[in-house]
Amino acid sequence: MTNLRPQTLDDFVGQPAVRRILSVLIAAARKRSEPVPHLLMSGPPGLGKTTIARIVATEMGGRLVEMVGSSIKAPADLTQHLLHLKANDVLFIDEIHAIPRRIEETLYPAMEDGMVSVEQRGFSDLMKQLGVASHEKSVTTHKLPPFTLIGATTLQGLVSAPLRSRFRQILDLQPYTPTELQCIVSGTAAKLAFSLSDNLALDIARRSRGTARVAVSHLLWFRDVVQGDGGVATAELLAQAFQMKGVDELGLTETDRSYLRYLVEAEDAVGLNTLASVLGESVETITESLEPYLLRQGFVERTAKGRLATAKCRELFQEVTA
Repeated sequence: MTNLRPQTLDDFVGQPAVRRILSVLIAAARKRSEPVPHLLMSGPPGLGKTTIARIVATEMGGRLVEMVGSSIKAPADLTQHLLHLKANDVLFIDEIHAIPRRIEETLYPAMEDGMVSVEQRGFSDLMKQLGVASHEKSVTTHKLPPFTLIGATTLQGLVSAPLRSRFRQILDLQPYTPTELQCIVSGTAAKLAFSLSDNLALDIARRSRGTARVAVSHLLWFRDVVQGDGGVATAELLAQAFQMKGVDELGLTETDRSYLRYLVEAEDAVGLNTLASVLGESVETITESLEPYLLRQGFVERTAKGRLATAKCRELFQEVTA
């Protein structure tokens, strides 16, 4: 299967401020023969945090070791991954804000001093595999190879202050512009050997909610529709493809429209729990996946009492019903 992710920083489209910072950090780290300093990346889902972590590992000649914060239930979960690291590896922890506070303390000495405390009872076999001598003490300190910790979060405010302060750089990823997404769509189409005009690439980009992951997903869907229809990509077929998918010209889905329609019809602000019940979605899905785009587009206003439809949102539904 074709690897659609960019492999180097030069191939990565968008996030110009982040790319400039990473370019400096990688060049300086190479000159000093040191790993890239620890990084925290923040931003909505689908903006390329995992891809950037993979690029850093590739640029530094190391491996990418991935973890998810919500899956870390005990200090041993972290310790085992730390002990397996090699020089210039990148330990990437997605949803790093979800690590319990008592467990994230395991990271502090690893990030600051390159050390990790190991319980002989729980890791004796692993220590033998790594060629580390056993000791009579129940807890020993193990020196780690030089590595980079990259944390990713969609909720930077939930990352504890002690953990956040141990990252050298905090990188804020921003939604992509339609032009940037058009470039991503065109480049991905070329990798797939899928013929796509600039206008069609821009149409897909405009429906992609400022998110690279969504843009690639939309492209793959349109390619499937085109190939199933006979192999010619046209504006008419693109409109049909997204009508089937329930995505309009603004990138709004059926769930988005149900959310907005409920706000328009409500007489007062609507609370999150009510919206979650009406839509059949979790509060987390609404706040992390649904609302960021709607807020950026100016369709929703958040108040102390709940969510309100803006004038722009009401005009949208007047146009639809006109």
